[in-house]
Amino acid sequence: MRDLTPREHRAAVFVLTTSQEVNVSAVGAEPWPDQLRTRDDQHWQDDEQTTWPAAAWIIDARTHAVVWDLRAADTRRESNGLRHFAGSVRLPAGTYEAHYAFYPAAAMSFKDAVDFRAVVRLARRASGGGPYVDNGLYKQFALTIDGTGHVATADEITAAHSAFMGSAVVSVEPKRNTANRRGFELTRPTDVEVYGVGELQRDQTFDYGWIMNADTRKRVWTMTYDSTEPAGGAAKNRMAHETLHLRPGRYVAYFVSDDSHAPDDWNAVPATDPESWGLTLRVADRMARATVRPFEYEPVPEGQTIVSMIGIGDNANRSTGFTLKRPMDVRIYALGESSDEEMVDYAWIVDAVDHKRVWTMRYDETQAAGGSDKNRLFDSVLHLPPGSYLVYYKSDGSHSYNNWNTAPPAEERYWGVSVFPASGRLRRADVSPFERTGRGTGTPLAQLIRMGDDENARATFQLTGRTRLRVYALGEGHDGGMVDYGWIENATGDRVWQMKYDETDPAGGADKNRVFEGVITLPAGSYVLRYRSDGSHSHADWNDAPPDDPESWGISVFRMDTR
Repeated sequence: MRDLTPREHRAAVFVLTTSQEVNVSAVGAEPWPDQLRTRDDQHWQDDEQTTWPAAAWIIDARTHAVVWDLRAADTRRESNGLRHFAGSVRLPAGTYEAHYAFYPAAAMSFKDAVDFRAVVRLARRASGGGPYVDNGLYKQFALTIDGTGHVATADEITAAHSAFMGSAVVSVEPKRNTANRRGFELTRPTDVEVYGVGELQRDQTFDYGWIMNADTRKRVWTMTYDSTEPAGGAAKNRMAHETLHLRPGRYVAYFVSDDSHAPDDWNAVPATDPESWGLTLRVADRMARATVRPFEYEPVPEGQTIVSMIGIGDNANRSTGFTLKRPMDVRIYALGESSDEEMVDYAWIVDAVDHKRVWTMRYDETQAAGGSDKNRLFDSVLHLPPGSYLVYYKSDGSHSYNNWNTAPPAEERYWGVSVFPASGRLRRADVSPFERTGRGTGTPLAQLIRMGDDENARATFQLTGRTRLRVYALGEGHDGGMVDYGWIENATGDRVWQMKYDETDPAGGADKNRVFEGVITLPAGSYVLRYRSDGSHSHADWNDAPPDDPESWGISVFRMDTR
């Protein structure tokens, strides 16, 4: 291997037909410290000064074990940072992979750009030059292996790969800036070997995997920085290798990736086993392995949802309703965005009769959703009595479906909220289209709702006799006064009722959200329902947390049923 270019990883496969001493000659480079920095015991291996930017190594293609590594060999060091090795390495007969990688701190190669989009992506990262590039020393980088053998044929490469994957029951390969998953079922207690290679730092996760019990929705294993060890190459390359004892059941293996440092486009020296980037599960026992069965997993059962508001974009204020005919345990599957441990894209459910929240997607009740740390998932069961409910979802102005500003969650297509029976099976007779129930919740006599900024709205209504009315009004108030509020005028323009701060209650969300819900009695006559708002914090344009029932922002008047 010669004539390497900056940011290039090159590999070749060769076969030795007999055990022998092979002669290896290699030139690499140690870290190039541009300045002295203090390293403590906790963070020393995160320091870029510890990573060789140019290195060579050999692995057994059937086991992926490292059999020789320039970085661990007895080398001759030059004052310019180059490292030389010339010696013999004893290797048994077999198939081997030789690797060389050169990734300086600032350099770029366009040799692998296959189209204009790839060129643009690479150009954005290019800065030109860098250690061992500016002075031309990289032209000396090389790896030569001499022995009695031959370059591996396609069949020999396939055979070596099959040997390595022979006991694998699940292989989850990475996909750029998204997730991949595989479902598998165990019919008996099984020891499962977990082998994962990914990208993690002490305080951030980028490419990593986990295993979830598909029935309980609980993780049984997660690839974390503390549970992994260095995988070779850049410090952020990490490897998990352990054995789990799993009970019979259905499981899902996930692996998520960000948009950089992947097998098709490394941005630093790759791991010593780059082909295994992702998550592989093996079962050594042949009889146990034969009982493992794959299955297709979806977190939300197709065709069984009561509510499906998914694929939600920026600045959304979505809502829908449903009515339960009997008590039901429902599963809520909601994906959203957090900031400083507060939710900024989130869902909630309101009882349509008393207008109170029965569930809210709170940060401390969510879990990591994969991808960026700000992606959060609520996946749990809620018991609901018979009645009518409104489901809401609100998003801010960034990081939403198909417009991510960092890595998306594992189940990105479900960004939003889904509600379905906890059993996974929906009986249509148990659910009906949304209908308001209760006294004074029928067709309104007059209504001004979904009020925006700077409203001065009006609607008329007539009463043929003395009538008891239910008034339901939502508005904005603070410091003892109302700035978004409603009132009722008679035919002469006199106010016969007005929404006053002291007569309102908190409406949920921000403290300034206020609600009045009560009964008044008016004589026969002509009336005008009025609503006025200021220039901020209104329906679909909230500048703080919205109320529990944002669709009713405004005022509604209902005729009370006679007893």
